[in-house]
Amino acid sequence: MKPYKVKYSYFLISCQARATQHHIKEFAVVIQQCVMMTSLKRWCLLPLAAFLLLSFVPAVTEVVDSMSDCDQFLLNGTSPQVPGILEGGNILKKSRYKPICQTFDNVRRFVTLYDTQNKIPVFSAYKFRGENETGRPDTPWKIEPQLEERNSNNMRDDKYHHQATNDDYKNNSVYNRGHLFPASHAFDKSEKISTFTLTNIVPQAVTFNGGSWDKMEKCIKCVLEKYCINNNDVLEGFVVTGAQPSNNNKHNNKINIPSMLWSAFCCYSRDMKKWIASAHWGDNTAESKSKYLQTKSLEDLHHELKTAGSEFNVFPGTQCPLRTTVAEFYPKLKKNCQCPPNASTRSARRTTTTTSTTTTTTKTTKNNSENNEGEGGEGGGALGMGGVGFSGRQPDISDLHPTTSEPQTNTTAQHLSFSTYSPRSSSAPSLTSYSLCLYIFCILICIPD
Repeated sequence: MKPYKVKYSYFLISCQARATQHHIKEFAVVIQQCVMMTSLKRWCLLPLAAFLLLSFVPAVTEVVDSMSDCDQFLLNGTSPQVPGILEGGNILKKSRYKPICQTFDNVRRFVTLYDTQNKIPVFSAYKFRGENETGRPDTPWKIEPQLEERNSNNMRDDKYHHQATNDDYKNNSVYNRGHLFPASHAFDKSEKISTFTLTNIVPQAVTFNGGSWDKMEKCIKCVLEKYCINNNDVLEGFVVTGAQPSNNNKHNNKINIPSMLWSAFCCYSRDMKKWIASAHWGDNTAESKSKYLQTKSLEDLHHELKTAGSEFNVFPGTQCPLRTTVAEFYPKLKKNCQCPPNASTRSARRTTTTTSTTTTTTKTTKNNSENNEGEGGEGGGALGMGGVGFSGRQPDISDLHPTTSEPQTNTTAQHLSFSTYSPRSSSAPSLTSYSLCLYIFCILICIPD
């Protein structure tokens, strides 16, 4: 091969290094056209074959360096303030807490901060866009192999040491798999499937999962669908769900069982001409079917989860109202939304649950602990506080008053397609640049001697 042709071979490799599986089909077409341009010699086909072979590379890790690498699921791109874990957007113990851009079919679906010691998530955050396809998918549970340190030269057993596995949840009638990002809040089938990862799951009491937590998820979904349409006529609400781990209560002597689960949302409402928000939480224990989670304000949640030395803030630096709730909308919603009766529209204090006046006979039944936790039983989360204790109620924190100013809404496409060549990439590089690159190579390397 002549020297200049060797140089162009390196040119091809440089182009290929930027390619991803997402672009294989287009490259195949380009190469076919290139072959038709001239009568190639055998040596000319070799680098093209190498190009195709090297294009089929595995996707890079979904475990990223920072929450900012997957901030499209966070309101204003700002991470929650979690005492002792995530402060000022910085993860304090990076060897323990891992941010995961939850990815399925090469599309980032939501973001999770995972606690590899407690083997439960700190929280999952997602953007609610409505439900375009209904129904719970029949899909196997998934794990995150990038959480395991498997690049050692030494032999080791085949167990997962930094996360839960599907076997950990089998044959248990007390706790089942509680979703942080519930499938019922996902936009389409692919996004629903993406929620079935064990890094999005905590052990949740069966009757709590299918009881008051289920009612809360349905109620908030109704609010999001009706009131979270912004000025761009786009349905968009930001939700963060997590839980407070227990001090020493473990499932299968391995996975921390959270003592309390929590959830909060915020969005701009075009119809109400203001930002709206609410929060809910409840004890992760068995309960009667007549129980509801009370609707609380963000301020109430912040007080509940703050520590003696640090504040908790689920939507820091935003216009989300701290002292009001969305309970005023409940009478306007359908009855099957299952919102709590007599809910308060302002900040409340300690009480976390309310019971309906109707007497209900409670039946403790075993949910299918394999894959069929009820669609209404997909709650859960993890605040990942380890052994950090929570203080009681503290003096009021300053209030960010609701505003009627319009939101700065991202008008990009709902489906976020991204390249797997870099964990920091949120959108696919231009296909035109790859095509042009390959065409130039074909013209230069295949010219007659």
